[in-house]
Amino acid sequence: MAAAVAQGVAPMELEVDLGTMPMDEQSGGVIQGLRLLLDHSHLCDVVLVAGGQSLLAHRAVLAAVSSSFHDCLTQVGSSEGSNPQSLVLKLDDISHPEAVRAMLDCIYGPKAGASLEYNPSSEEANRDVLRLAQRFQILQLQGDAARWLTKGLSTANVLDRLVACEEFGLTEVREKVLEQLTANPEALFALAKDPEVTKVPAVLQDLLMRILKLLGCETRAPAGKGPPGRPARKAGA
Repeated sequence: MAAAVAQGVAPMELEVDLGTMPMDEQSGGVIQGLRLLLDHSHLCDVVLVAGGQSLLAHRAVLAAVSSSFHDCLTQVGSSEGSNPQSLVLKLDDISHPEAVRAMLDCIYGPKAGASLEYNPSSEEANRDVLRLAQRFQILQLQGDAARWLTKGLSTANVLDRLVACEEFGLTEVREKVLEQLTANPEALFALAKDPEVTKVPAVLQDLLMRILKLLGCETRAPAGKGPPGRPARKAGA
């Protein structure tokens, strides 16, 4: 019967307004509850050791956020002699405990009343954050640390920022920093005089090419070469 009614009648679009969808208060409560457990060190079953300090966390939370964390914790937990009730994960190449705290803040959310802005204390601490973010594949954490490299740029820190970009493969951030340098001749001159710039030869080469492009040299034929198809003339010829 419905097919008979539909014959010869163009289909019409129907809109149903259900109003504003209700907020999932339970979801927010779970996140806040996990943060509260962390702040009070309740039910924590893994110790993260870095820079001489120990920070507690929950294996299930770390493993749920990162498959790399899951694999790492599983491997450590299955090692001979490990205590399943108290797992210790040593982060030997992380010298700044604040980097681990930044990672936990990213995973659990910040403490109540704490600033939402990512603001490490130093360039070295930010590099440790990048190491953790890339090792455990936490994209949000890497994004926060990468964006910080573009903030507060000066001639005093630009070289360190570029070195970090090279070390961690942050090509997009590197491009933005180089664009700012190219647009500021004084900063560019200060960087060129810094002997430490030799640490990043790829950056030095890139800057040279950009300067040549600004000077309009990239389209000029090299000296001693004639037009295509004609050999270069010898001196005195």
